Amino acid sequence: MNRSRTTRYFLGLIIIFTGIGILFHTLGIMDFHPGKLFPFLVLYFAVRLLERGRKILGGILFLFGSLFFLDAWLSIRIGDLIGFALSFAIIYWGYQFIRSKKKEIELPPASIPHHSMDEQVEEKQEQQPSPRQGGPSYTMGSPEMKQSLIGNLFLTGNRWELRDMNIWHGIGEVKLDLSRALIHNGESVVMISGWIGDIDIYVPYDLDISLIANVNVGDIDVFGNKQGGLNRTVTLTTSNYQNAEKRVRIIVNLLIGDIDITYV
Repeated sequence: MNRSRTTRYFLGLIIIFTGIGILFHTLGIMDFHPGKLFPFLVLYFAVRLLERGRKILGGILFLFGSLFFLDAWLSIRIGDLIGFALSFAIIYWGYQFIRSKKKEIELPPASIPHHSMDEQVEEKQEQQPSPRQGGPSYTMGSPEMKQSLIGNLFLTGNRWELRDMNIWHGIGEVKLDLSRALIHNGESVVMISGWIGDIDIYVPYDLDISLIANVNVGDIDVFGNKQGGLNRTVTLTTSNYQNAEKRVRIIVNLLIGDIDITYV
């Protein structure tokens, strides 16, 4: 955009918004005065600097011009915008920093004998009472606890034994592949909660599950059905859940991030 075109463009904007300001002032919608045109002057010089290749100074000036415009015309305070922008920028930077480190929590695979998995299932059934049938309530007998303030937790590689577990992570990723898990008869309960990060759970097609997933800020994708925004909750129970020999109840709570439940 050459200089004459830039000047003509911003002069046109000033004329248009002057007319809008006078109209709104006449209708009593807002108070209009020449000071409300100041943001356009700042934006004009910002664009001129950007055209000359001075990206840093031009970008800063453009940012302030945009903030002045929001304050003058939409009554959105600059201080509030700066505070929100700074806080989310710091959170995002910290999250990206954590992910770049690729710090993972190594979990040893379950010790699974080669002779027969059915024998293990029968042995567990002898040691534990049979699960209660019916109703949405559940119990967790001596759940396995996994906690991490910063880092990733992956159960996606070797075969592993699924027990009732309670996973908490502060910042990082959690990946759970139930197709790699040895799942005993009855109901298994998996509870996952965290502050910031992504939670991915892979479910085999023949496994019956009951799911409650909640995220305060972010997206939830359950078997291709995606929704996002603020305070999103998804509940799902497969049709044969109560009668299934093997079933898994999954409860996921996340503050900021994405929750993905995928068939494999």
